[in-house]
Amino acid sequence: MSLRRGWARAEARPWNDTVADASLRVVRGGSSFISACVEKLSLAGAPAVLSSPLSRSARTPWESAGFVDYIDLALMRLSLDEPIPAPNHLVARVEEPDFDAMLSIDRVAFSEFWRYDRRSFIESTQATSRSSVFVIPNGNLGITGFAVVGYGHAISYLQRVAIDPTWQGQGMGRSLIRAAARSARRHGSRALLLNTQFENISAIGLYETEGYTQLPESLAVLRSG
Repeated sequence: MSLRRGWARAEARPWNDTVADASLRVVRGGSSFISACVEKLSLAGAPAVLSSPLSRSARTPWESAGFVDYIDLALMRLSLDEPIPAPNHLVARVEEPDFDAMLSIDRVAFSEFWRYDRRSFIESTQATSRSSVFVIPNGNLGITGFAVVGYGHAISYLQRVAIDPTWQGQGMGRSLIRAAARSARRHGSRALLLNTQFENISAIGLYETEGYTQLPESLAVLRSG
């Protein structure tokens, strides 16, 4: 759903296929426009409205519109100044991702709130002007995991990493992280950013062993309703 008022513009959709809360992304607009969007989405049946992950400096108009902190996310950065170690598994970049296979892994790898739906996957590949999807093939059985990376000029973004729980503990997540970082470096980026839940201790530990550092400023998903 596109929401507009004068020059202000926002995009809204269900959070995912199982969580009925609305996800609101404001392209441009202040607190009064955000309030109007919340009212429209509430009338459309949304139980609550959630923001995209926001930096502290971007939260002011949302807070003025009645939003409060809901989920804090760690923001992590990897410098790409030095070469990245090679993956320990065969990792392939795919031109036409099998979204059904990726969705099947995502559903069992993440809790209900954090699961992607097809729309989320498409958005993650279109969030930047260029992106790549990497997978670990499993012979004729499909894939065991995937990663999505979006390329910027100086900074790229690790949008998603997921491993089928059946195959976890074998270093496949590390291999996907390395493949994404090596690709971002080849595309000319100087750093790779990601965000993850603070309570996801195992993921944070993995990223730290790969050279990621937590930035002082966290991100937050805000909620109204």
